[in-house]
Amino acid sequence: MKVRLSGDARAYLRREATYLQKYSQKAAKAFLDRMAEARKNLARFPEMGKTFDRLPIPGSHRLVVGDHLLDYDLTDEELVILSIRHGQQQPLTPEIEDDFDYEAGAAKPSDPKP
Repeated sequence: MKVRLSGDARAYLRREATYLQKYSQKAAKAFLDRMAEARKNLARFPEMGKTFDRLPIPGSHRLVVGDHLLDYDLTDEELVILSIRHGQQQPLTPEIEDDFDYEAGAAKPSDPKP
């Protein structure tokens, strides 16, 4: 199966590799090697990640690769890695209670001036 990186995922890989290179060439290479291996594994076994309905796109998959989380979407033709983040980074979606009222406290239109 074809595995493609979104622009955000590609940008994260570049930023993280650049950051790691400042401190350790070996760490940067190990990070990129782990990500390349994950892409190969996903090409062979696209269902290997867990499906979570609370991801930014319900039904997307998440794969844990070392300290990093890869969120991806799967279609019949391709697998798209939507985002990559370190496991210690904040989740991509805010926690919202099930009974959260989106309309409470909403701004009300002001009275028209005469």
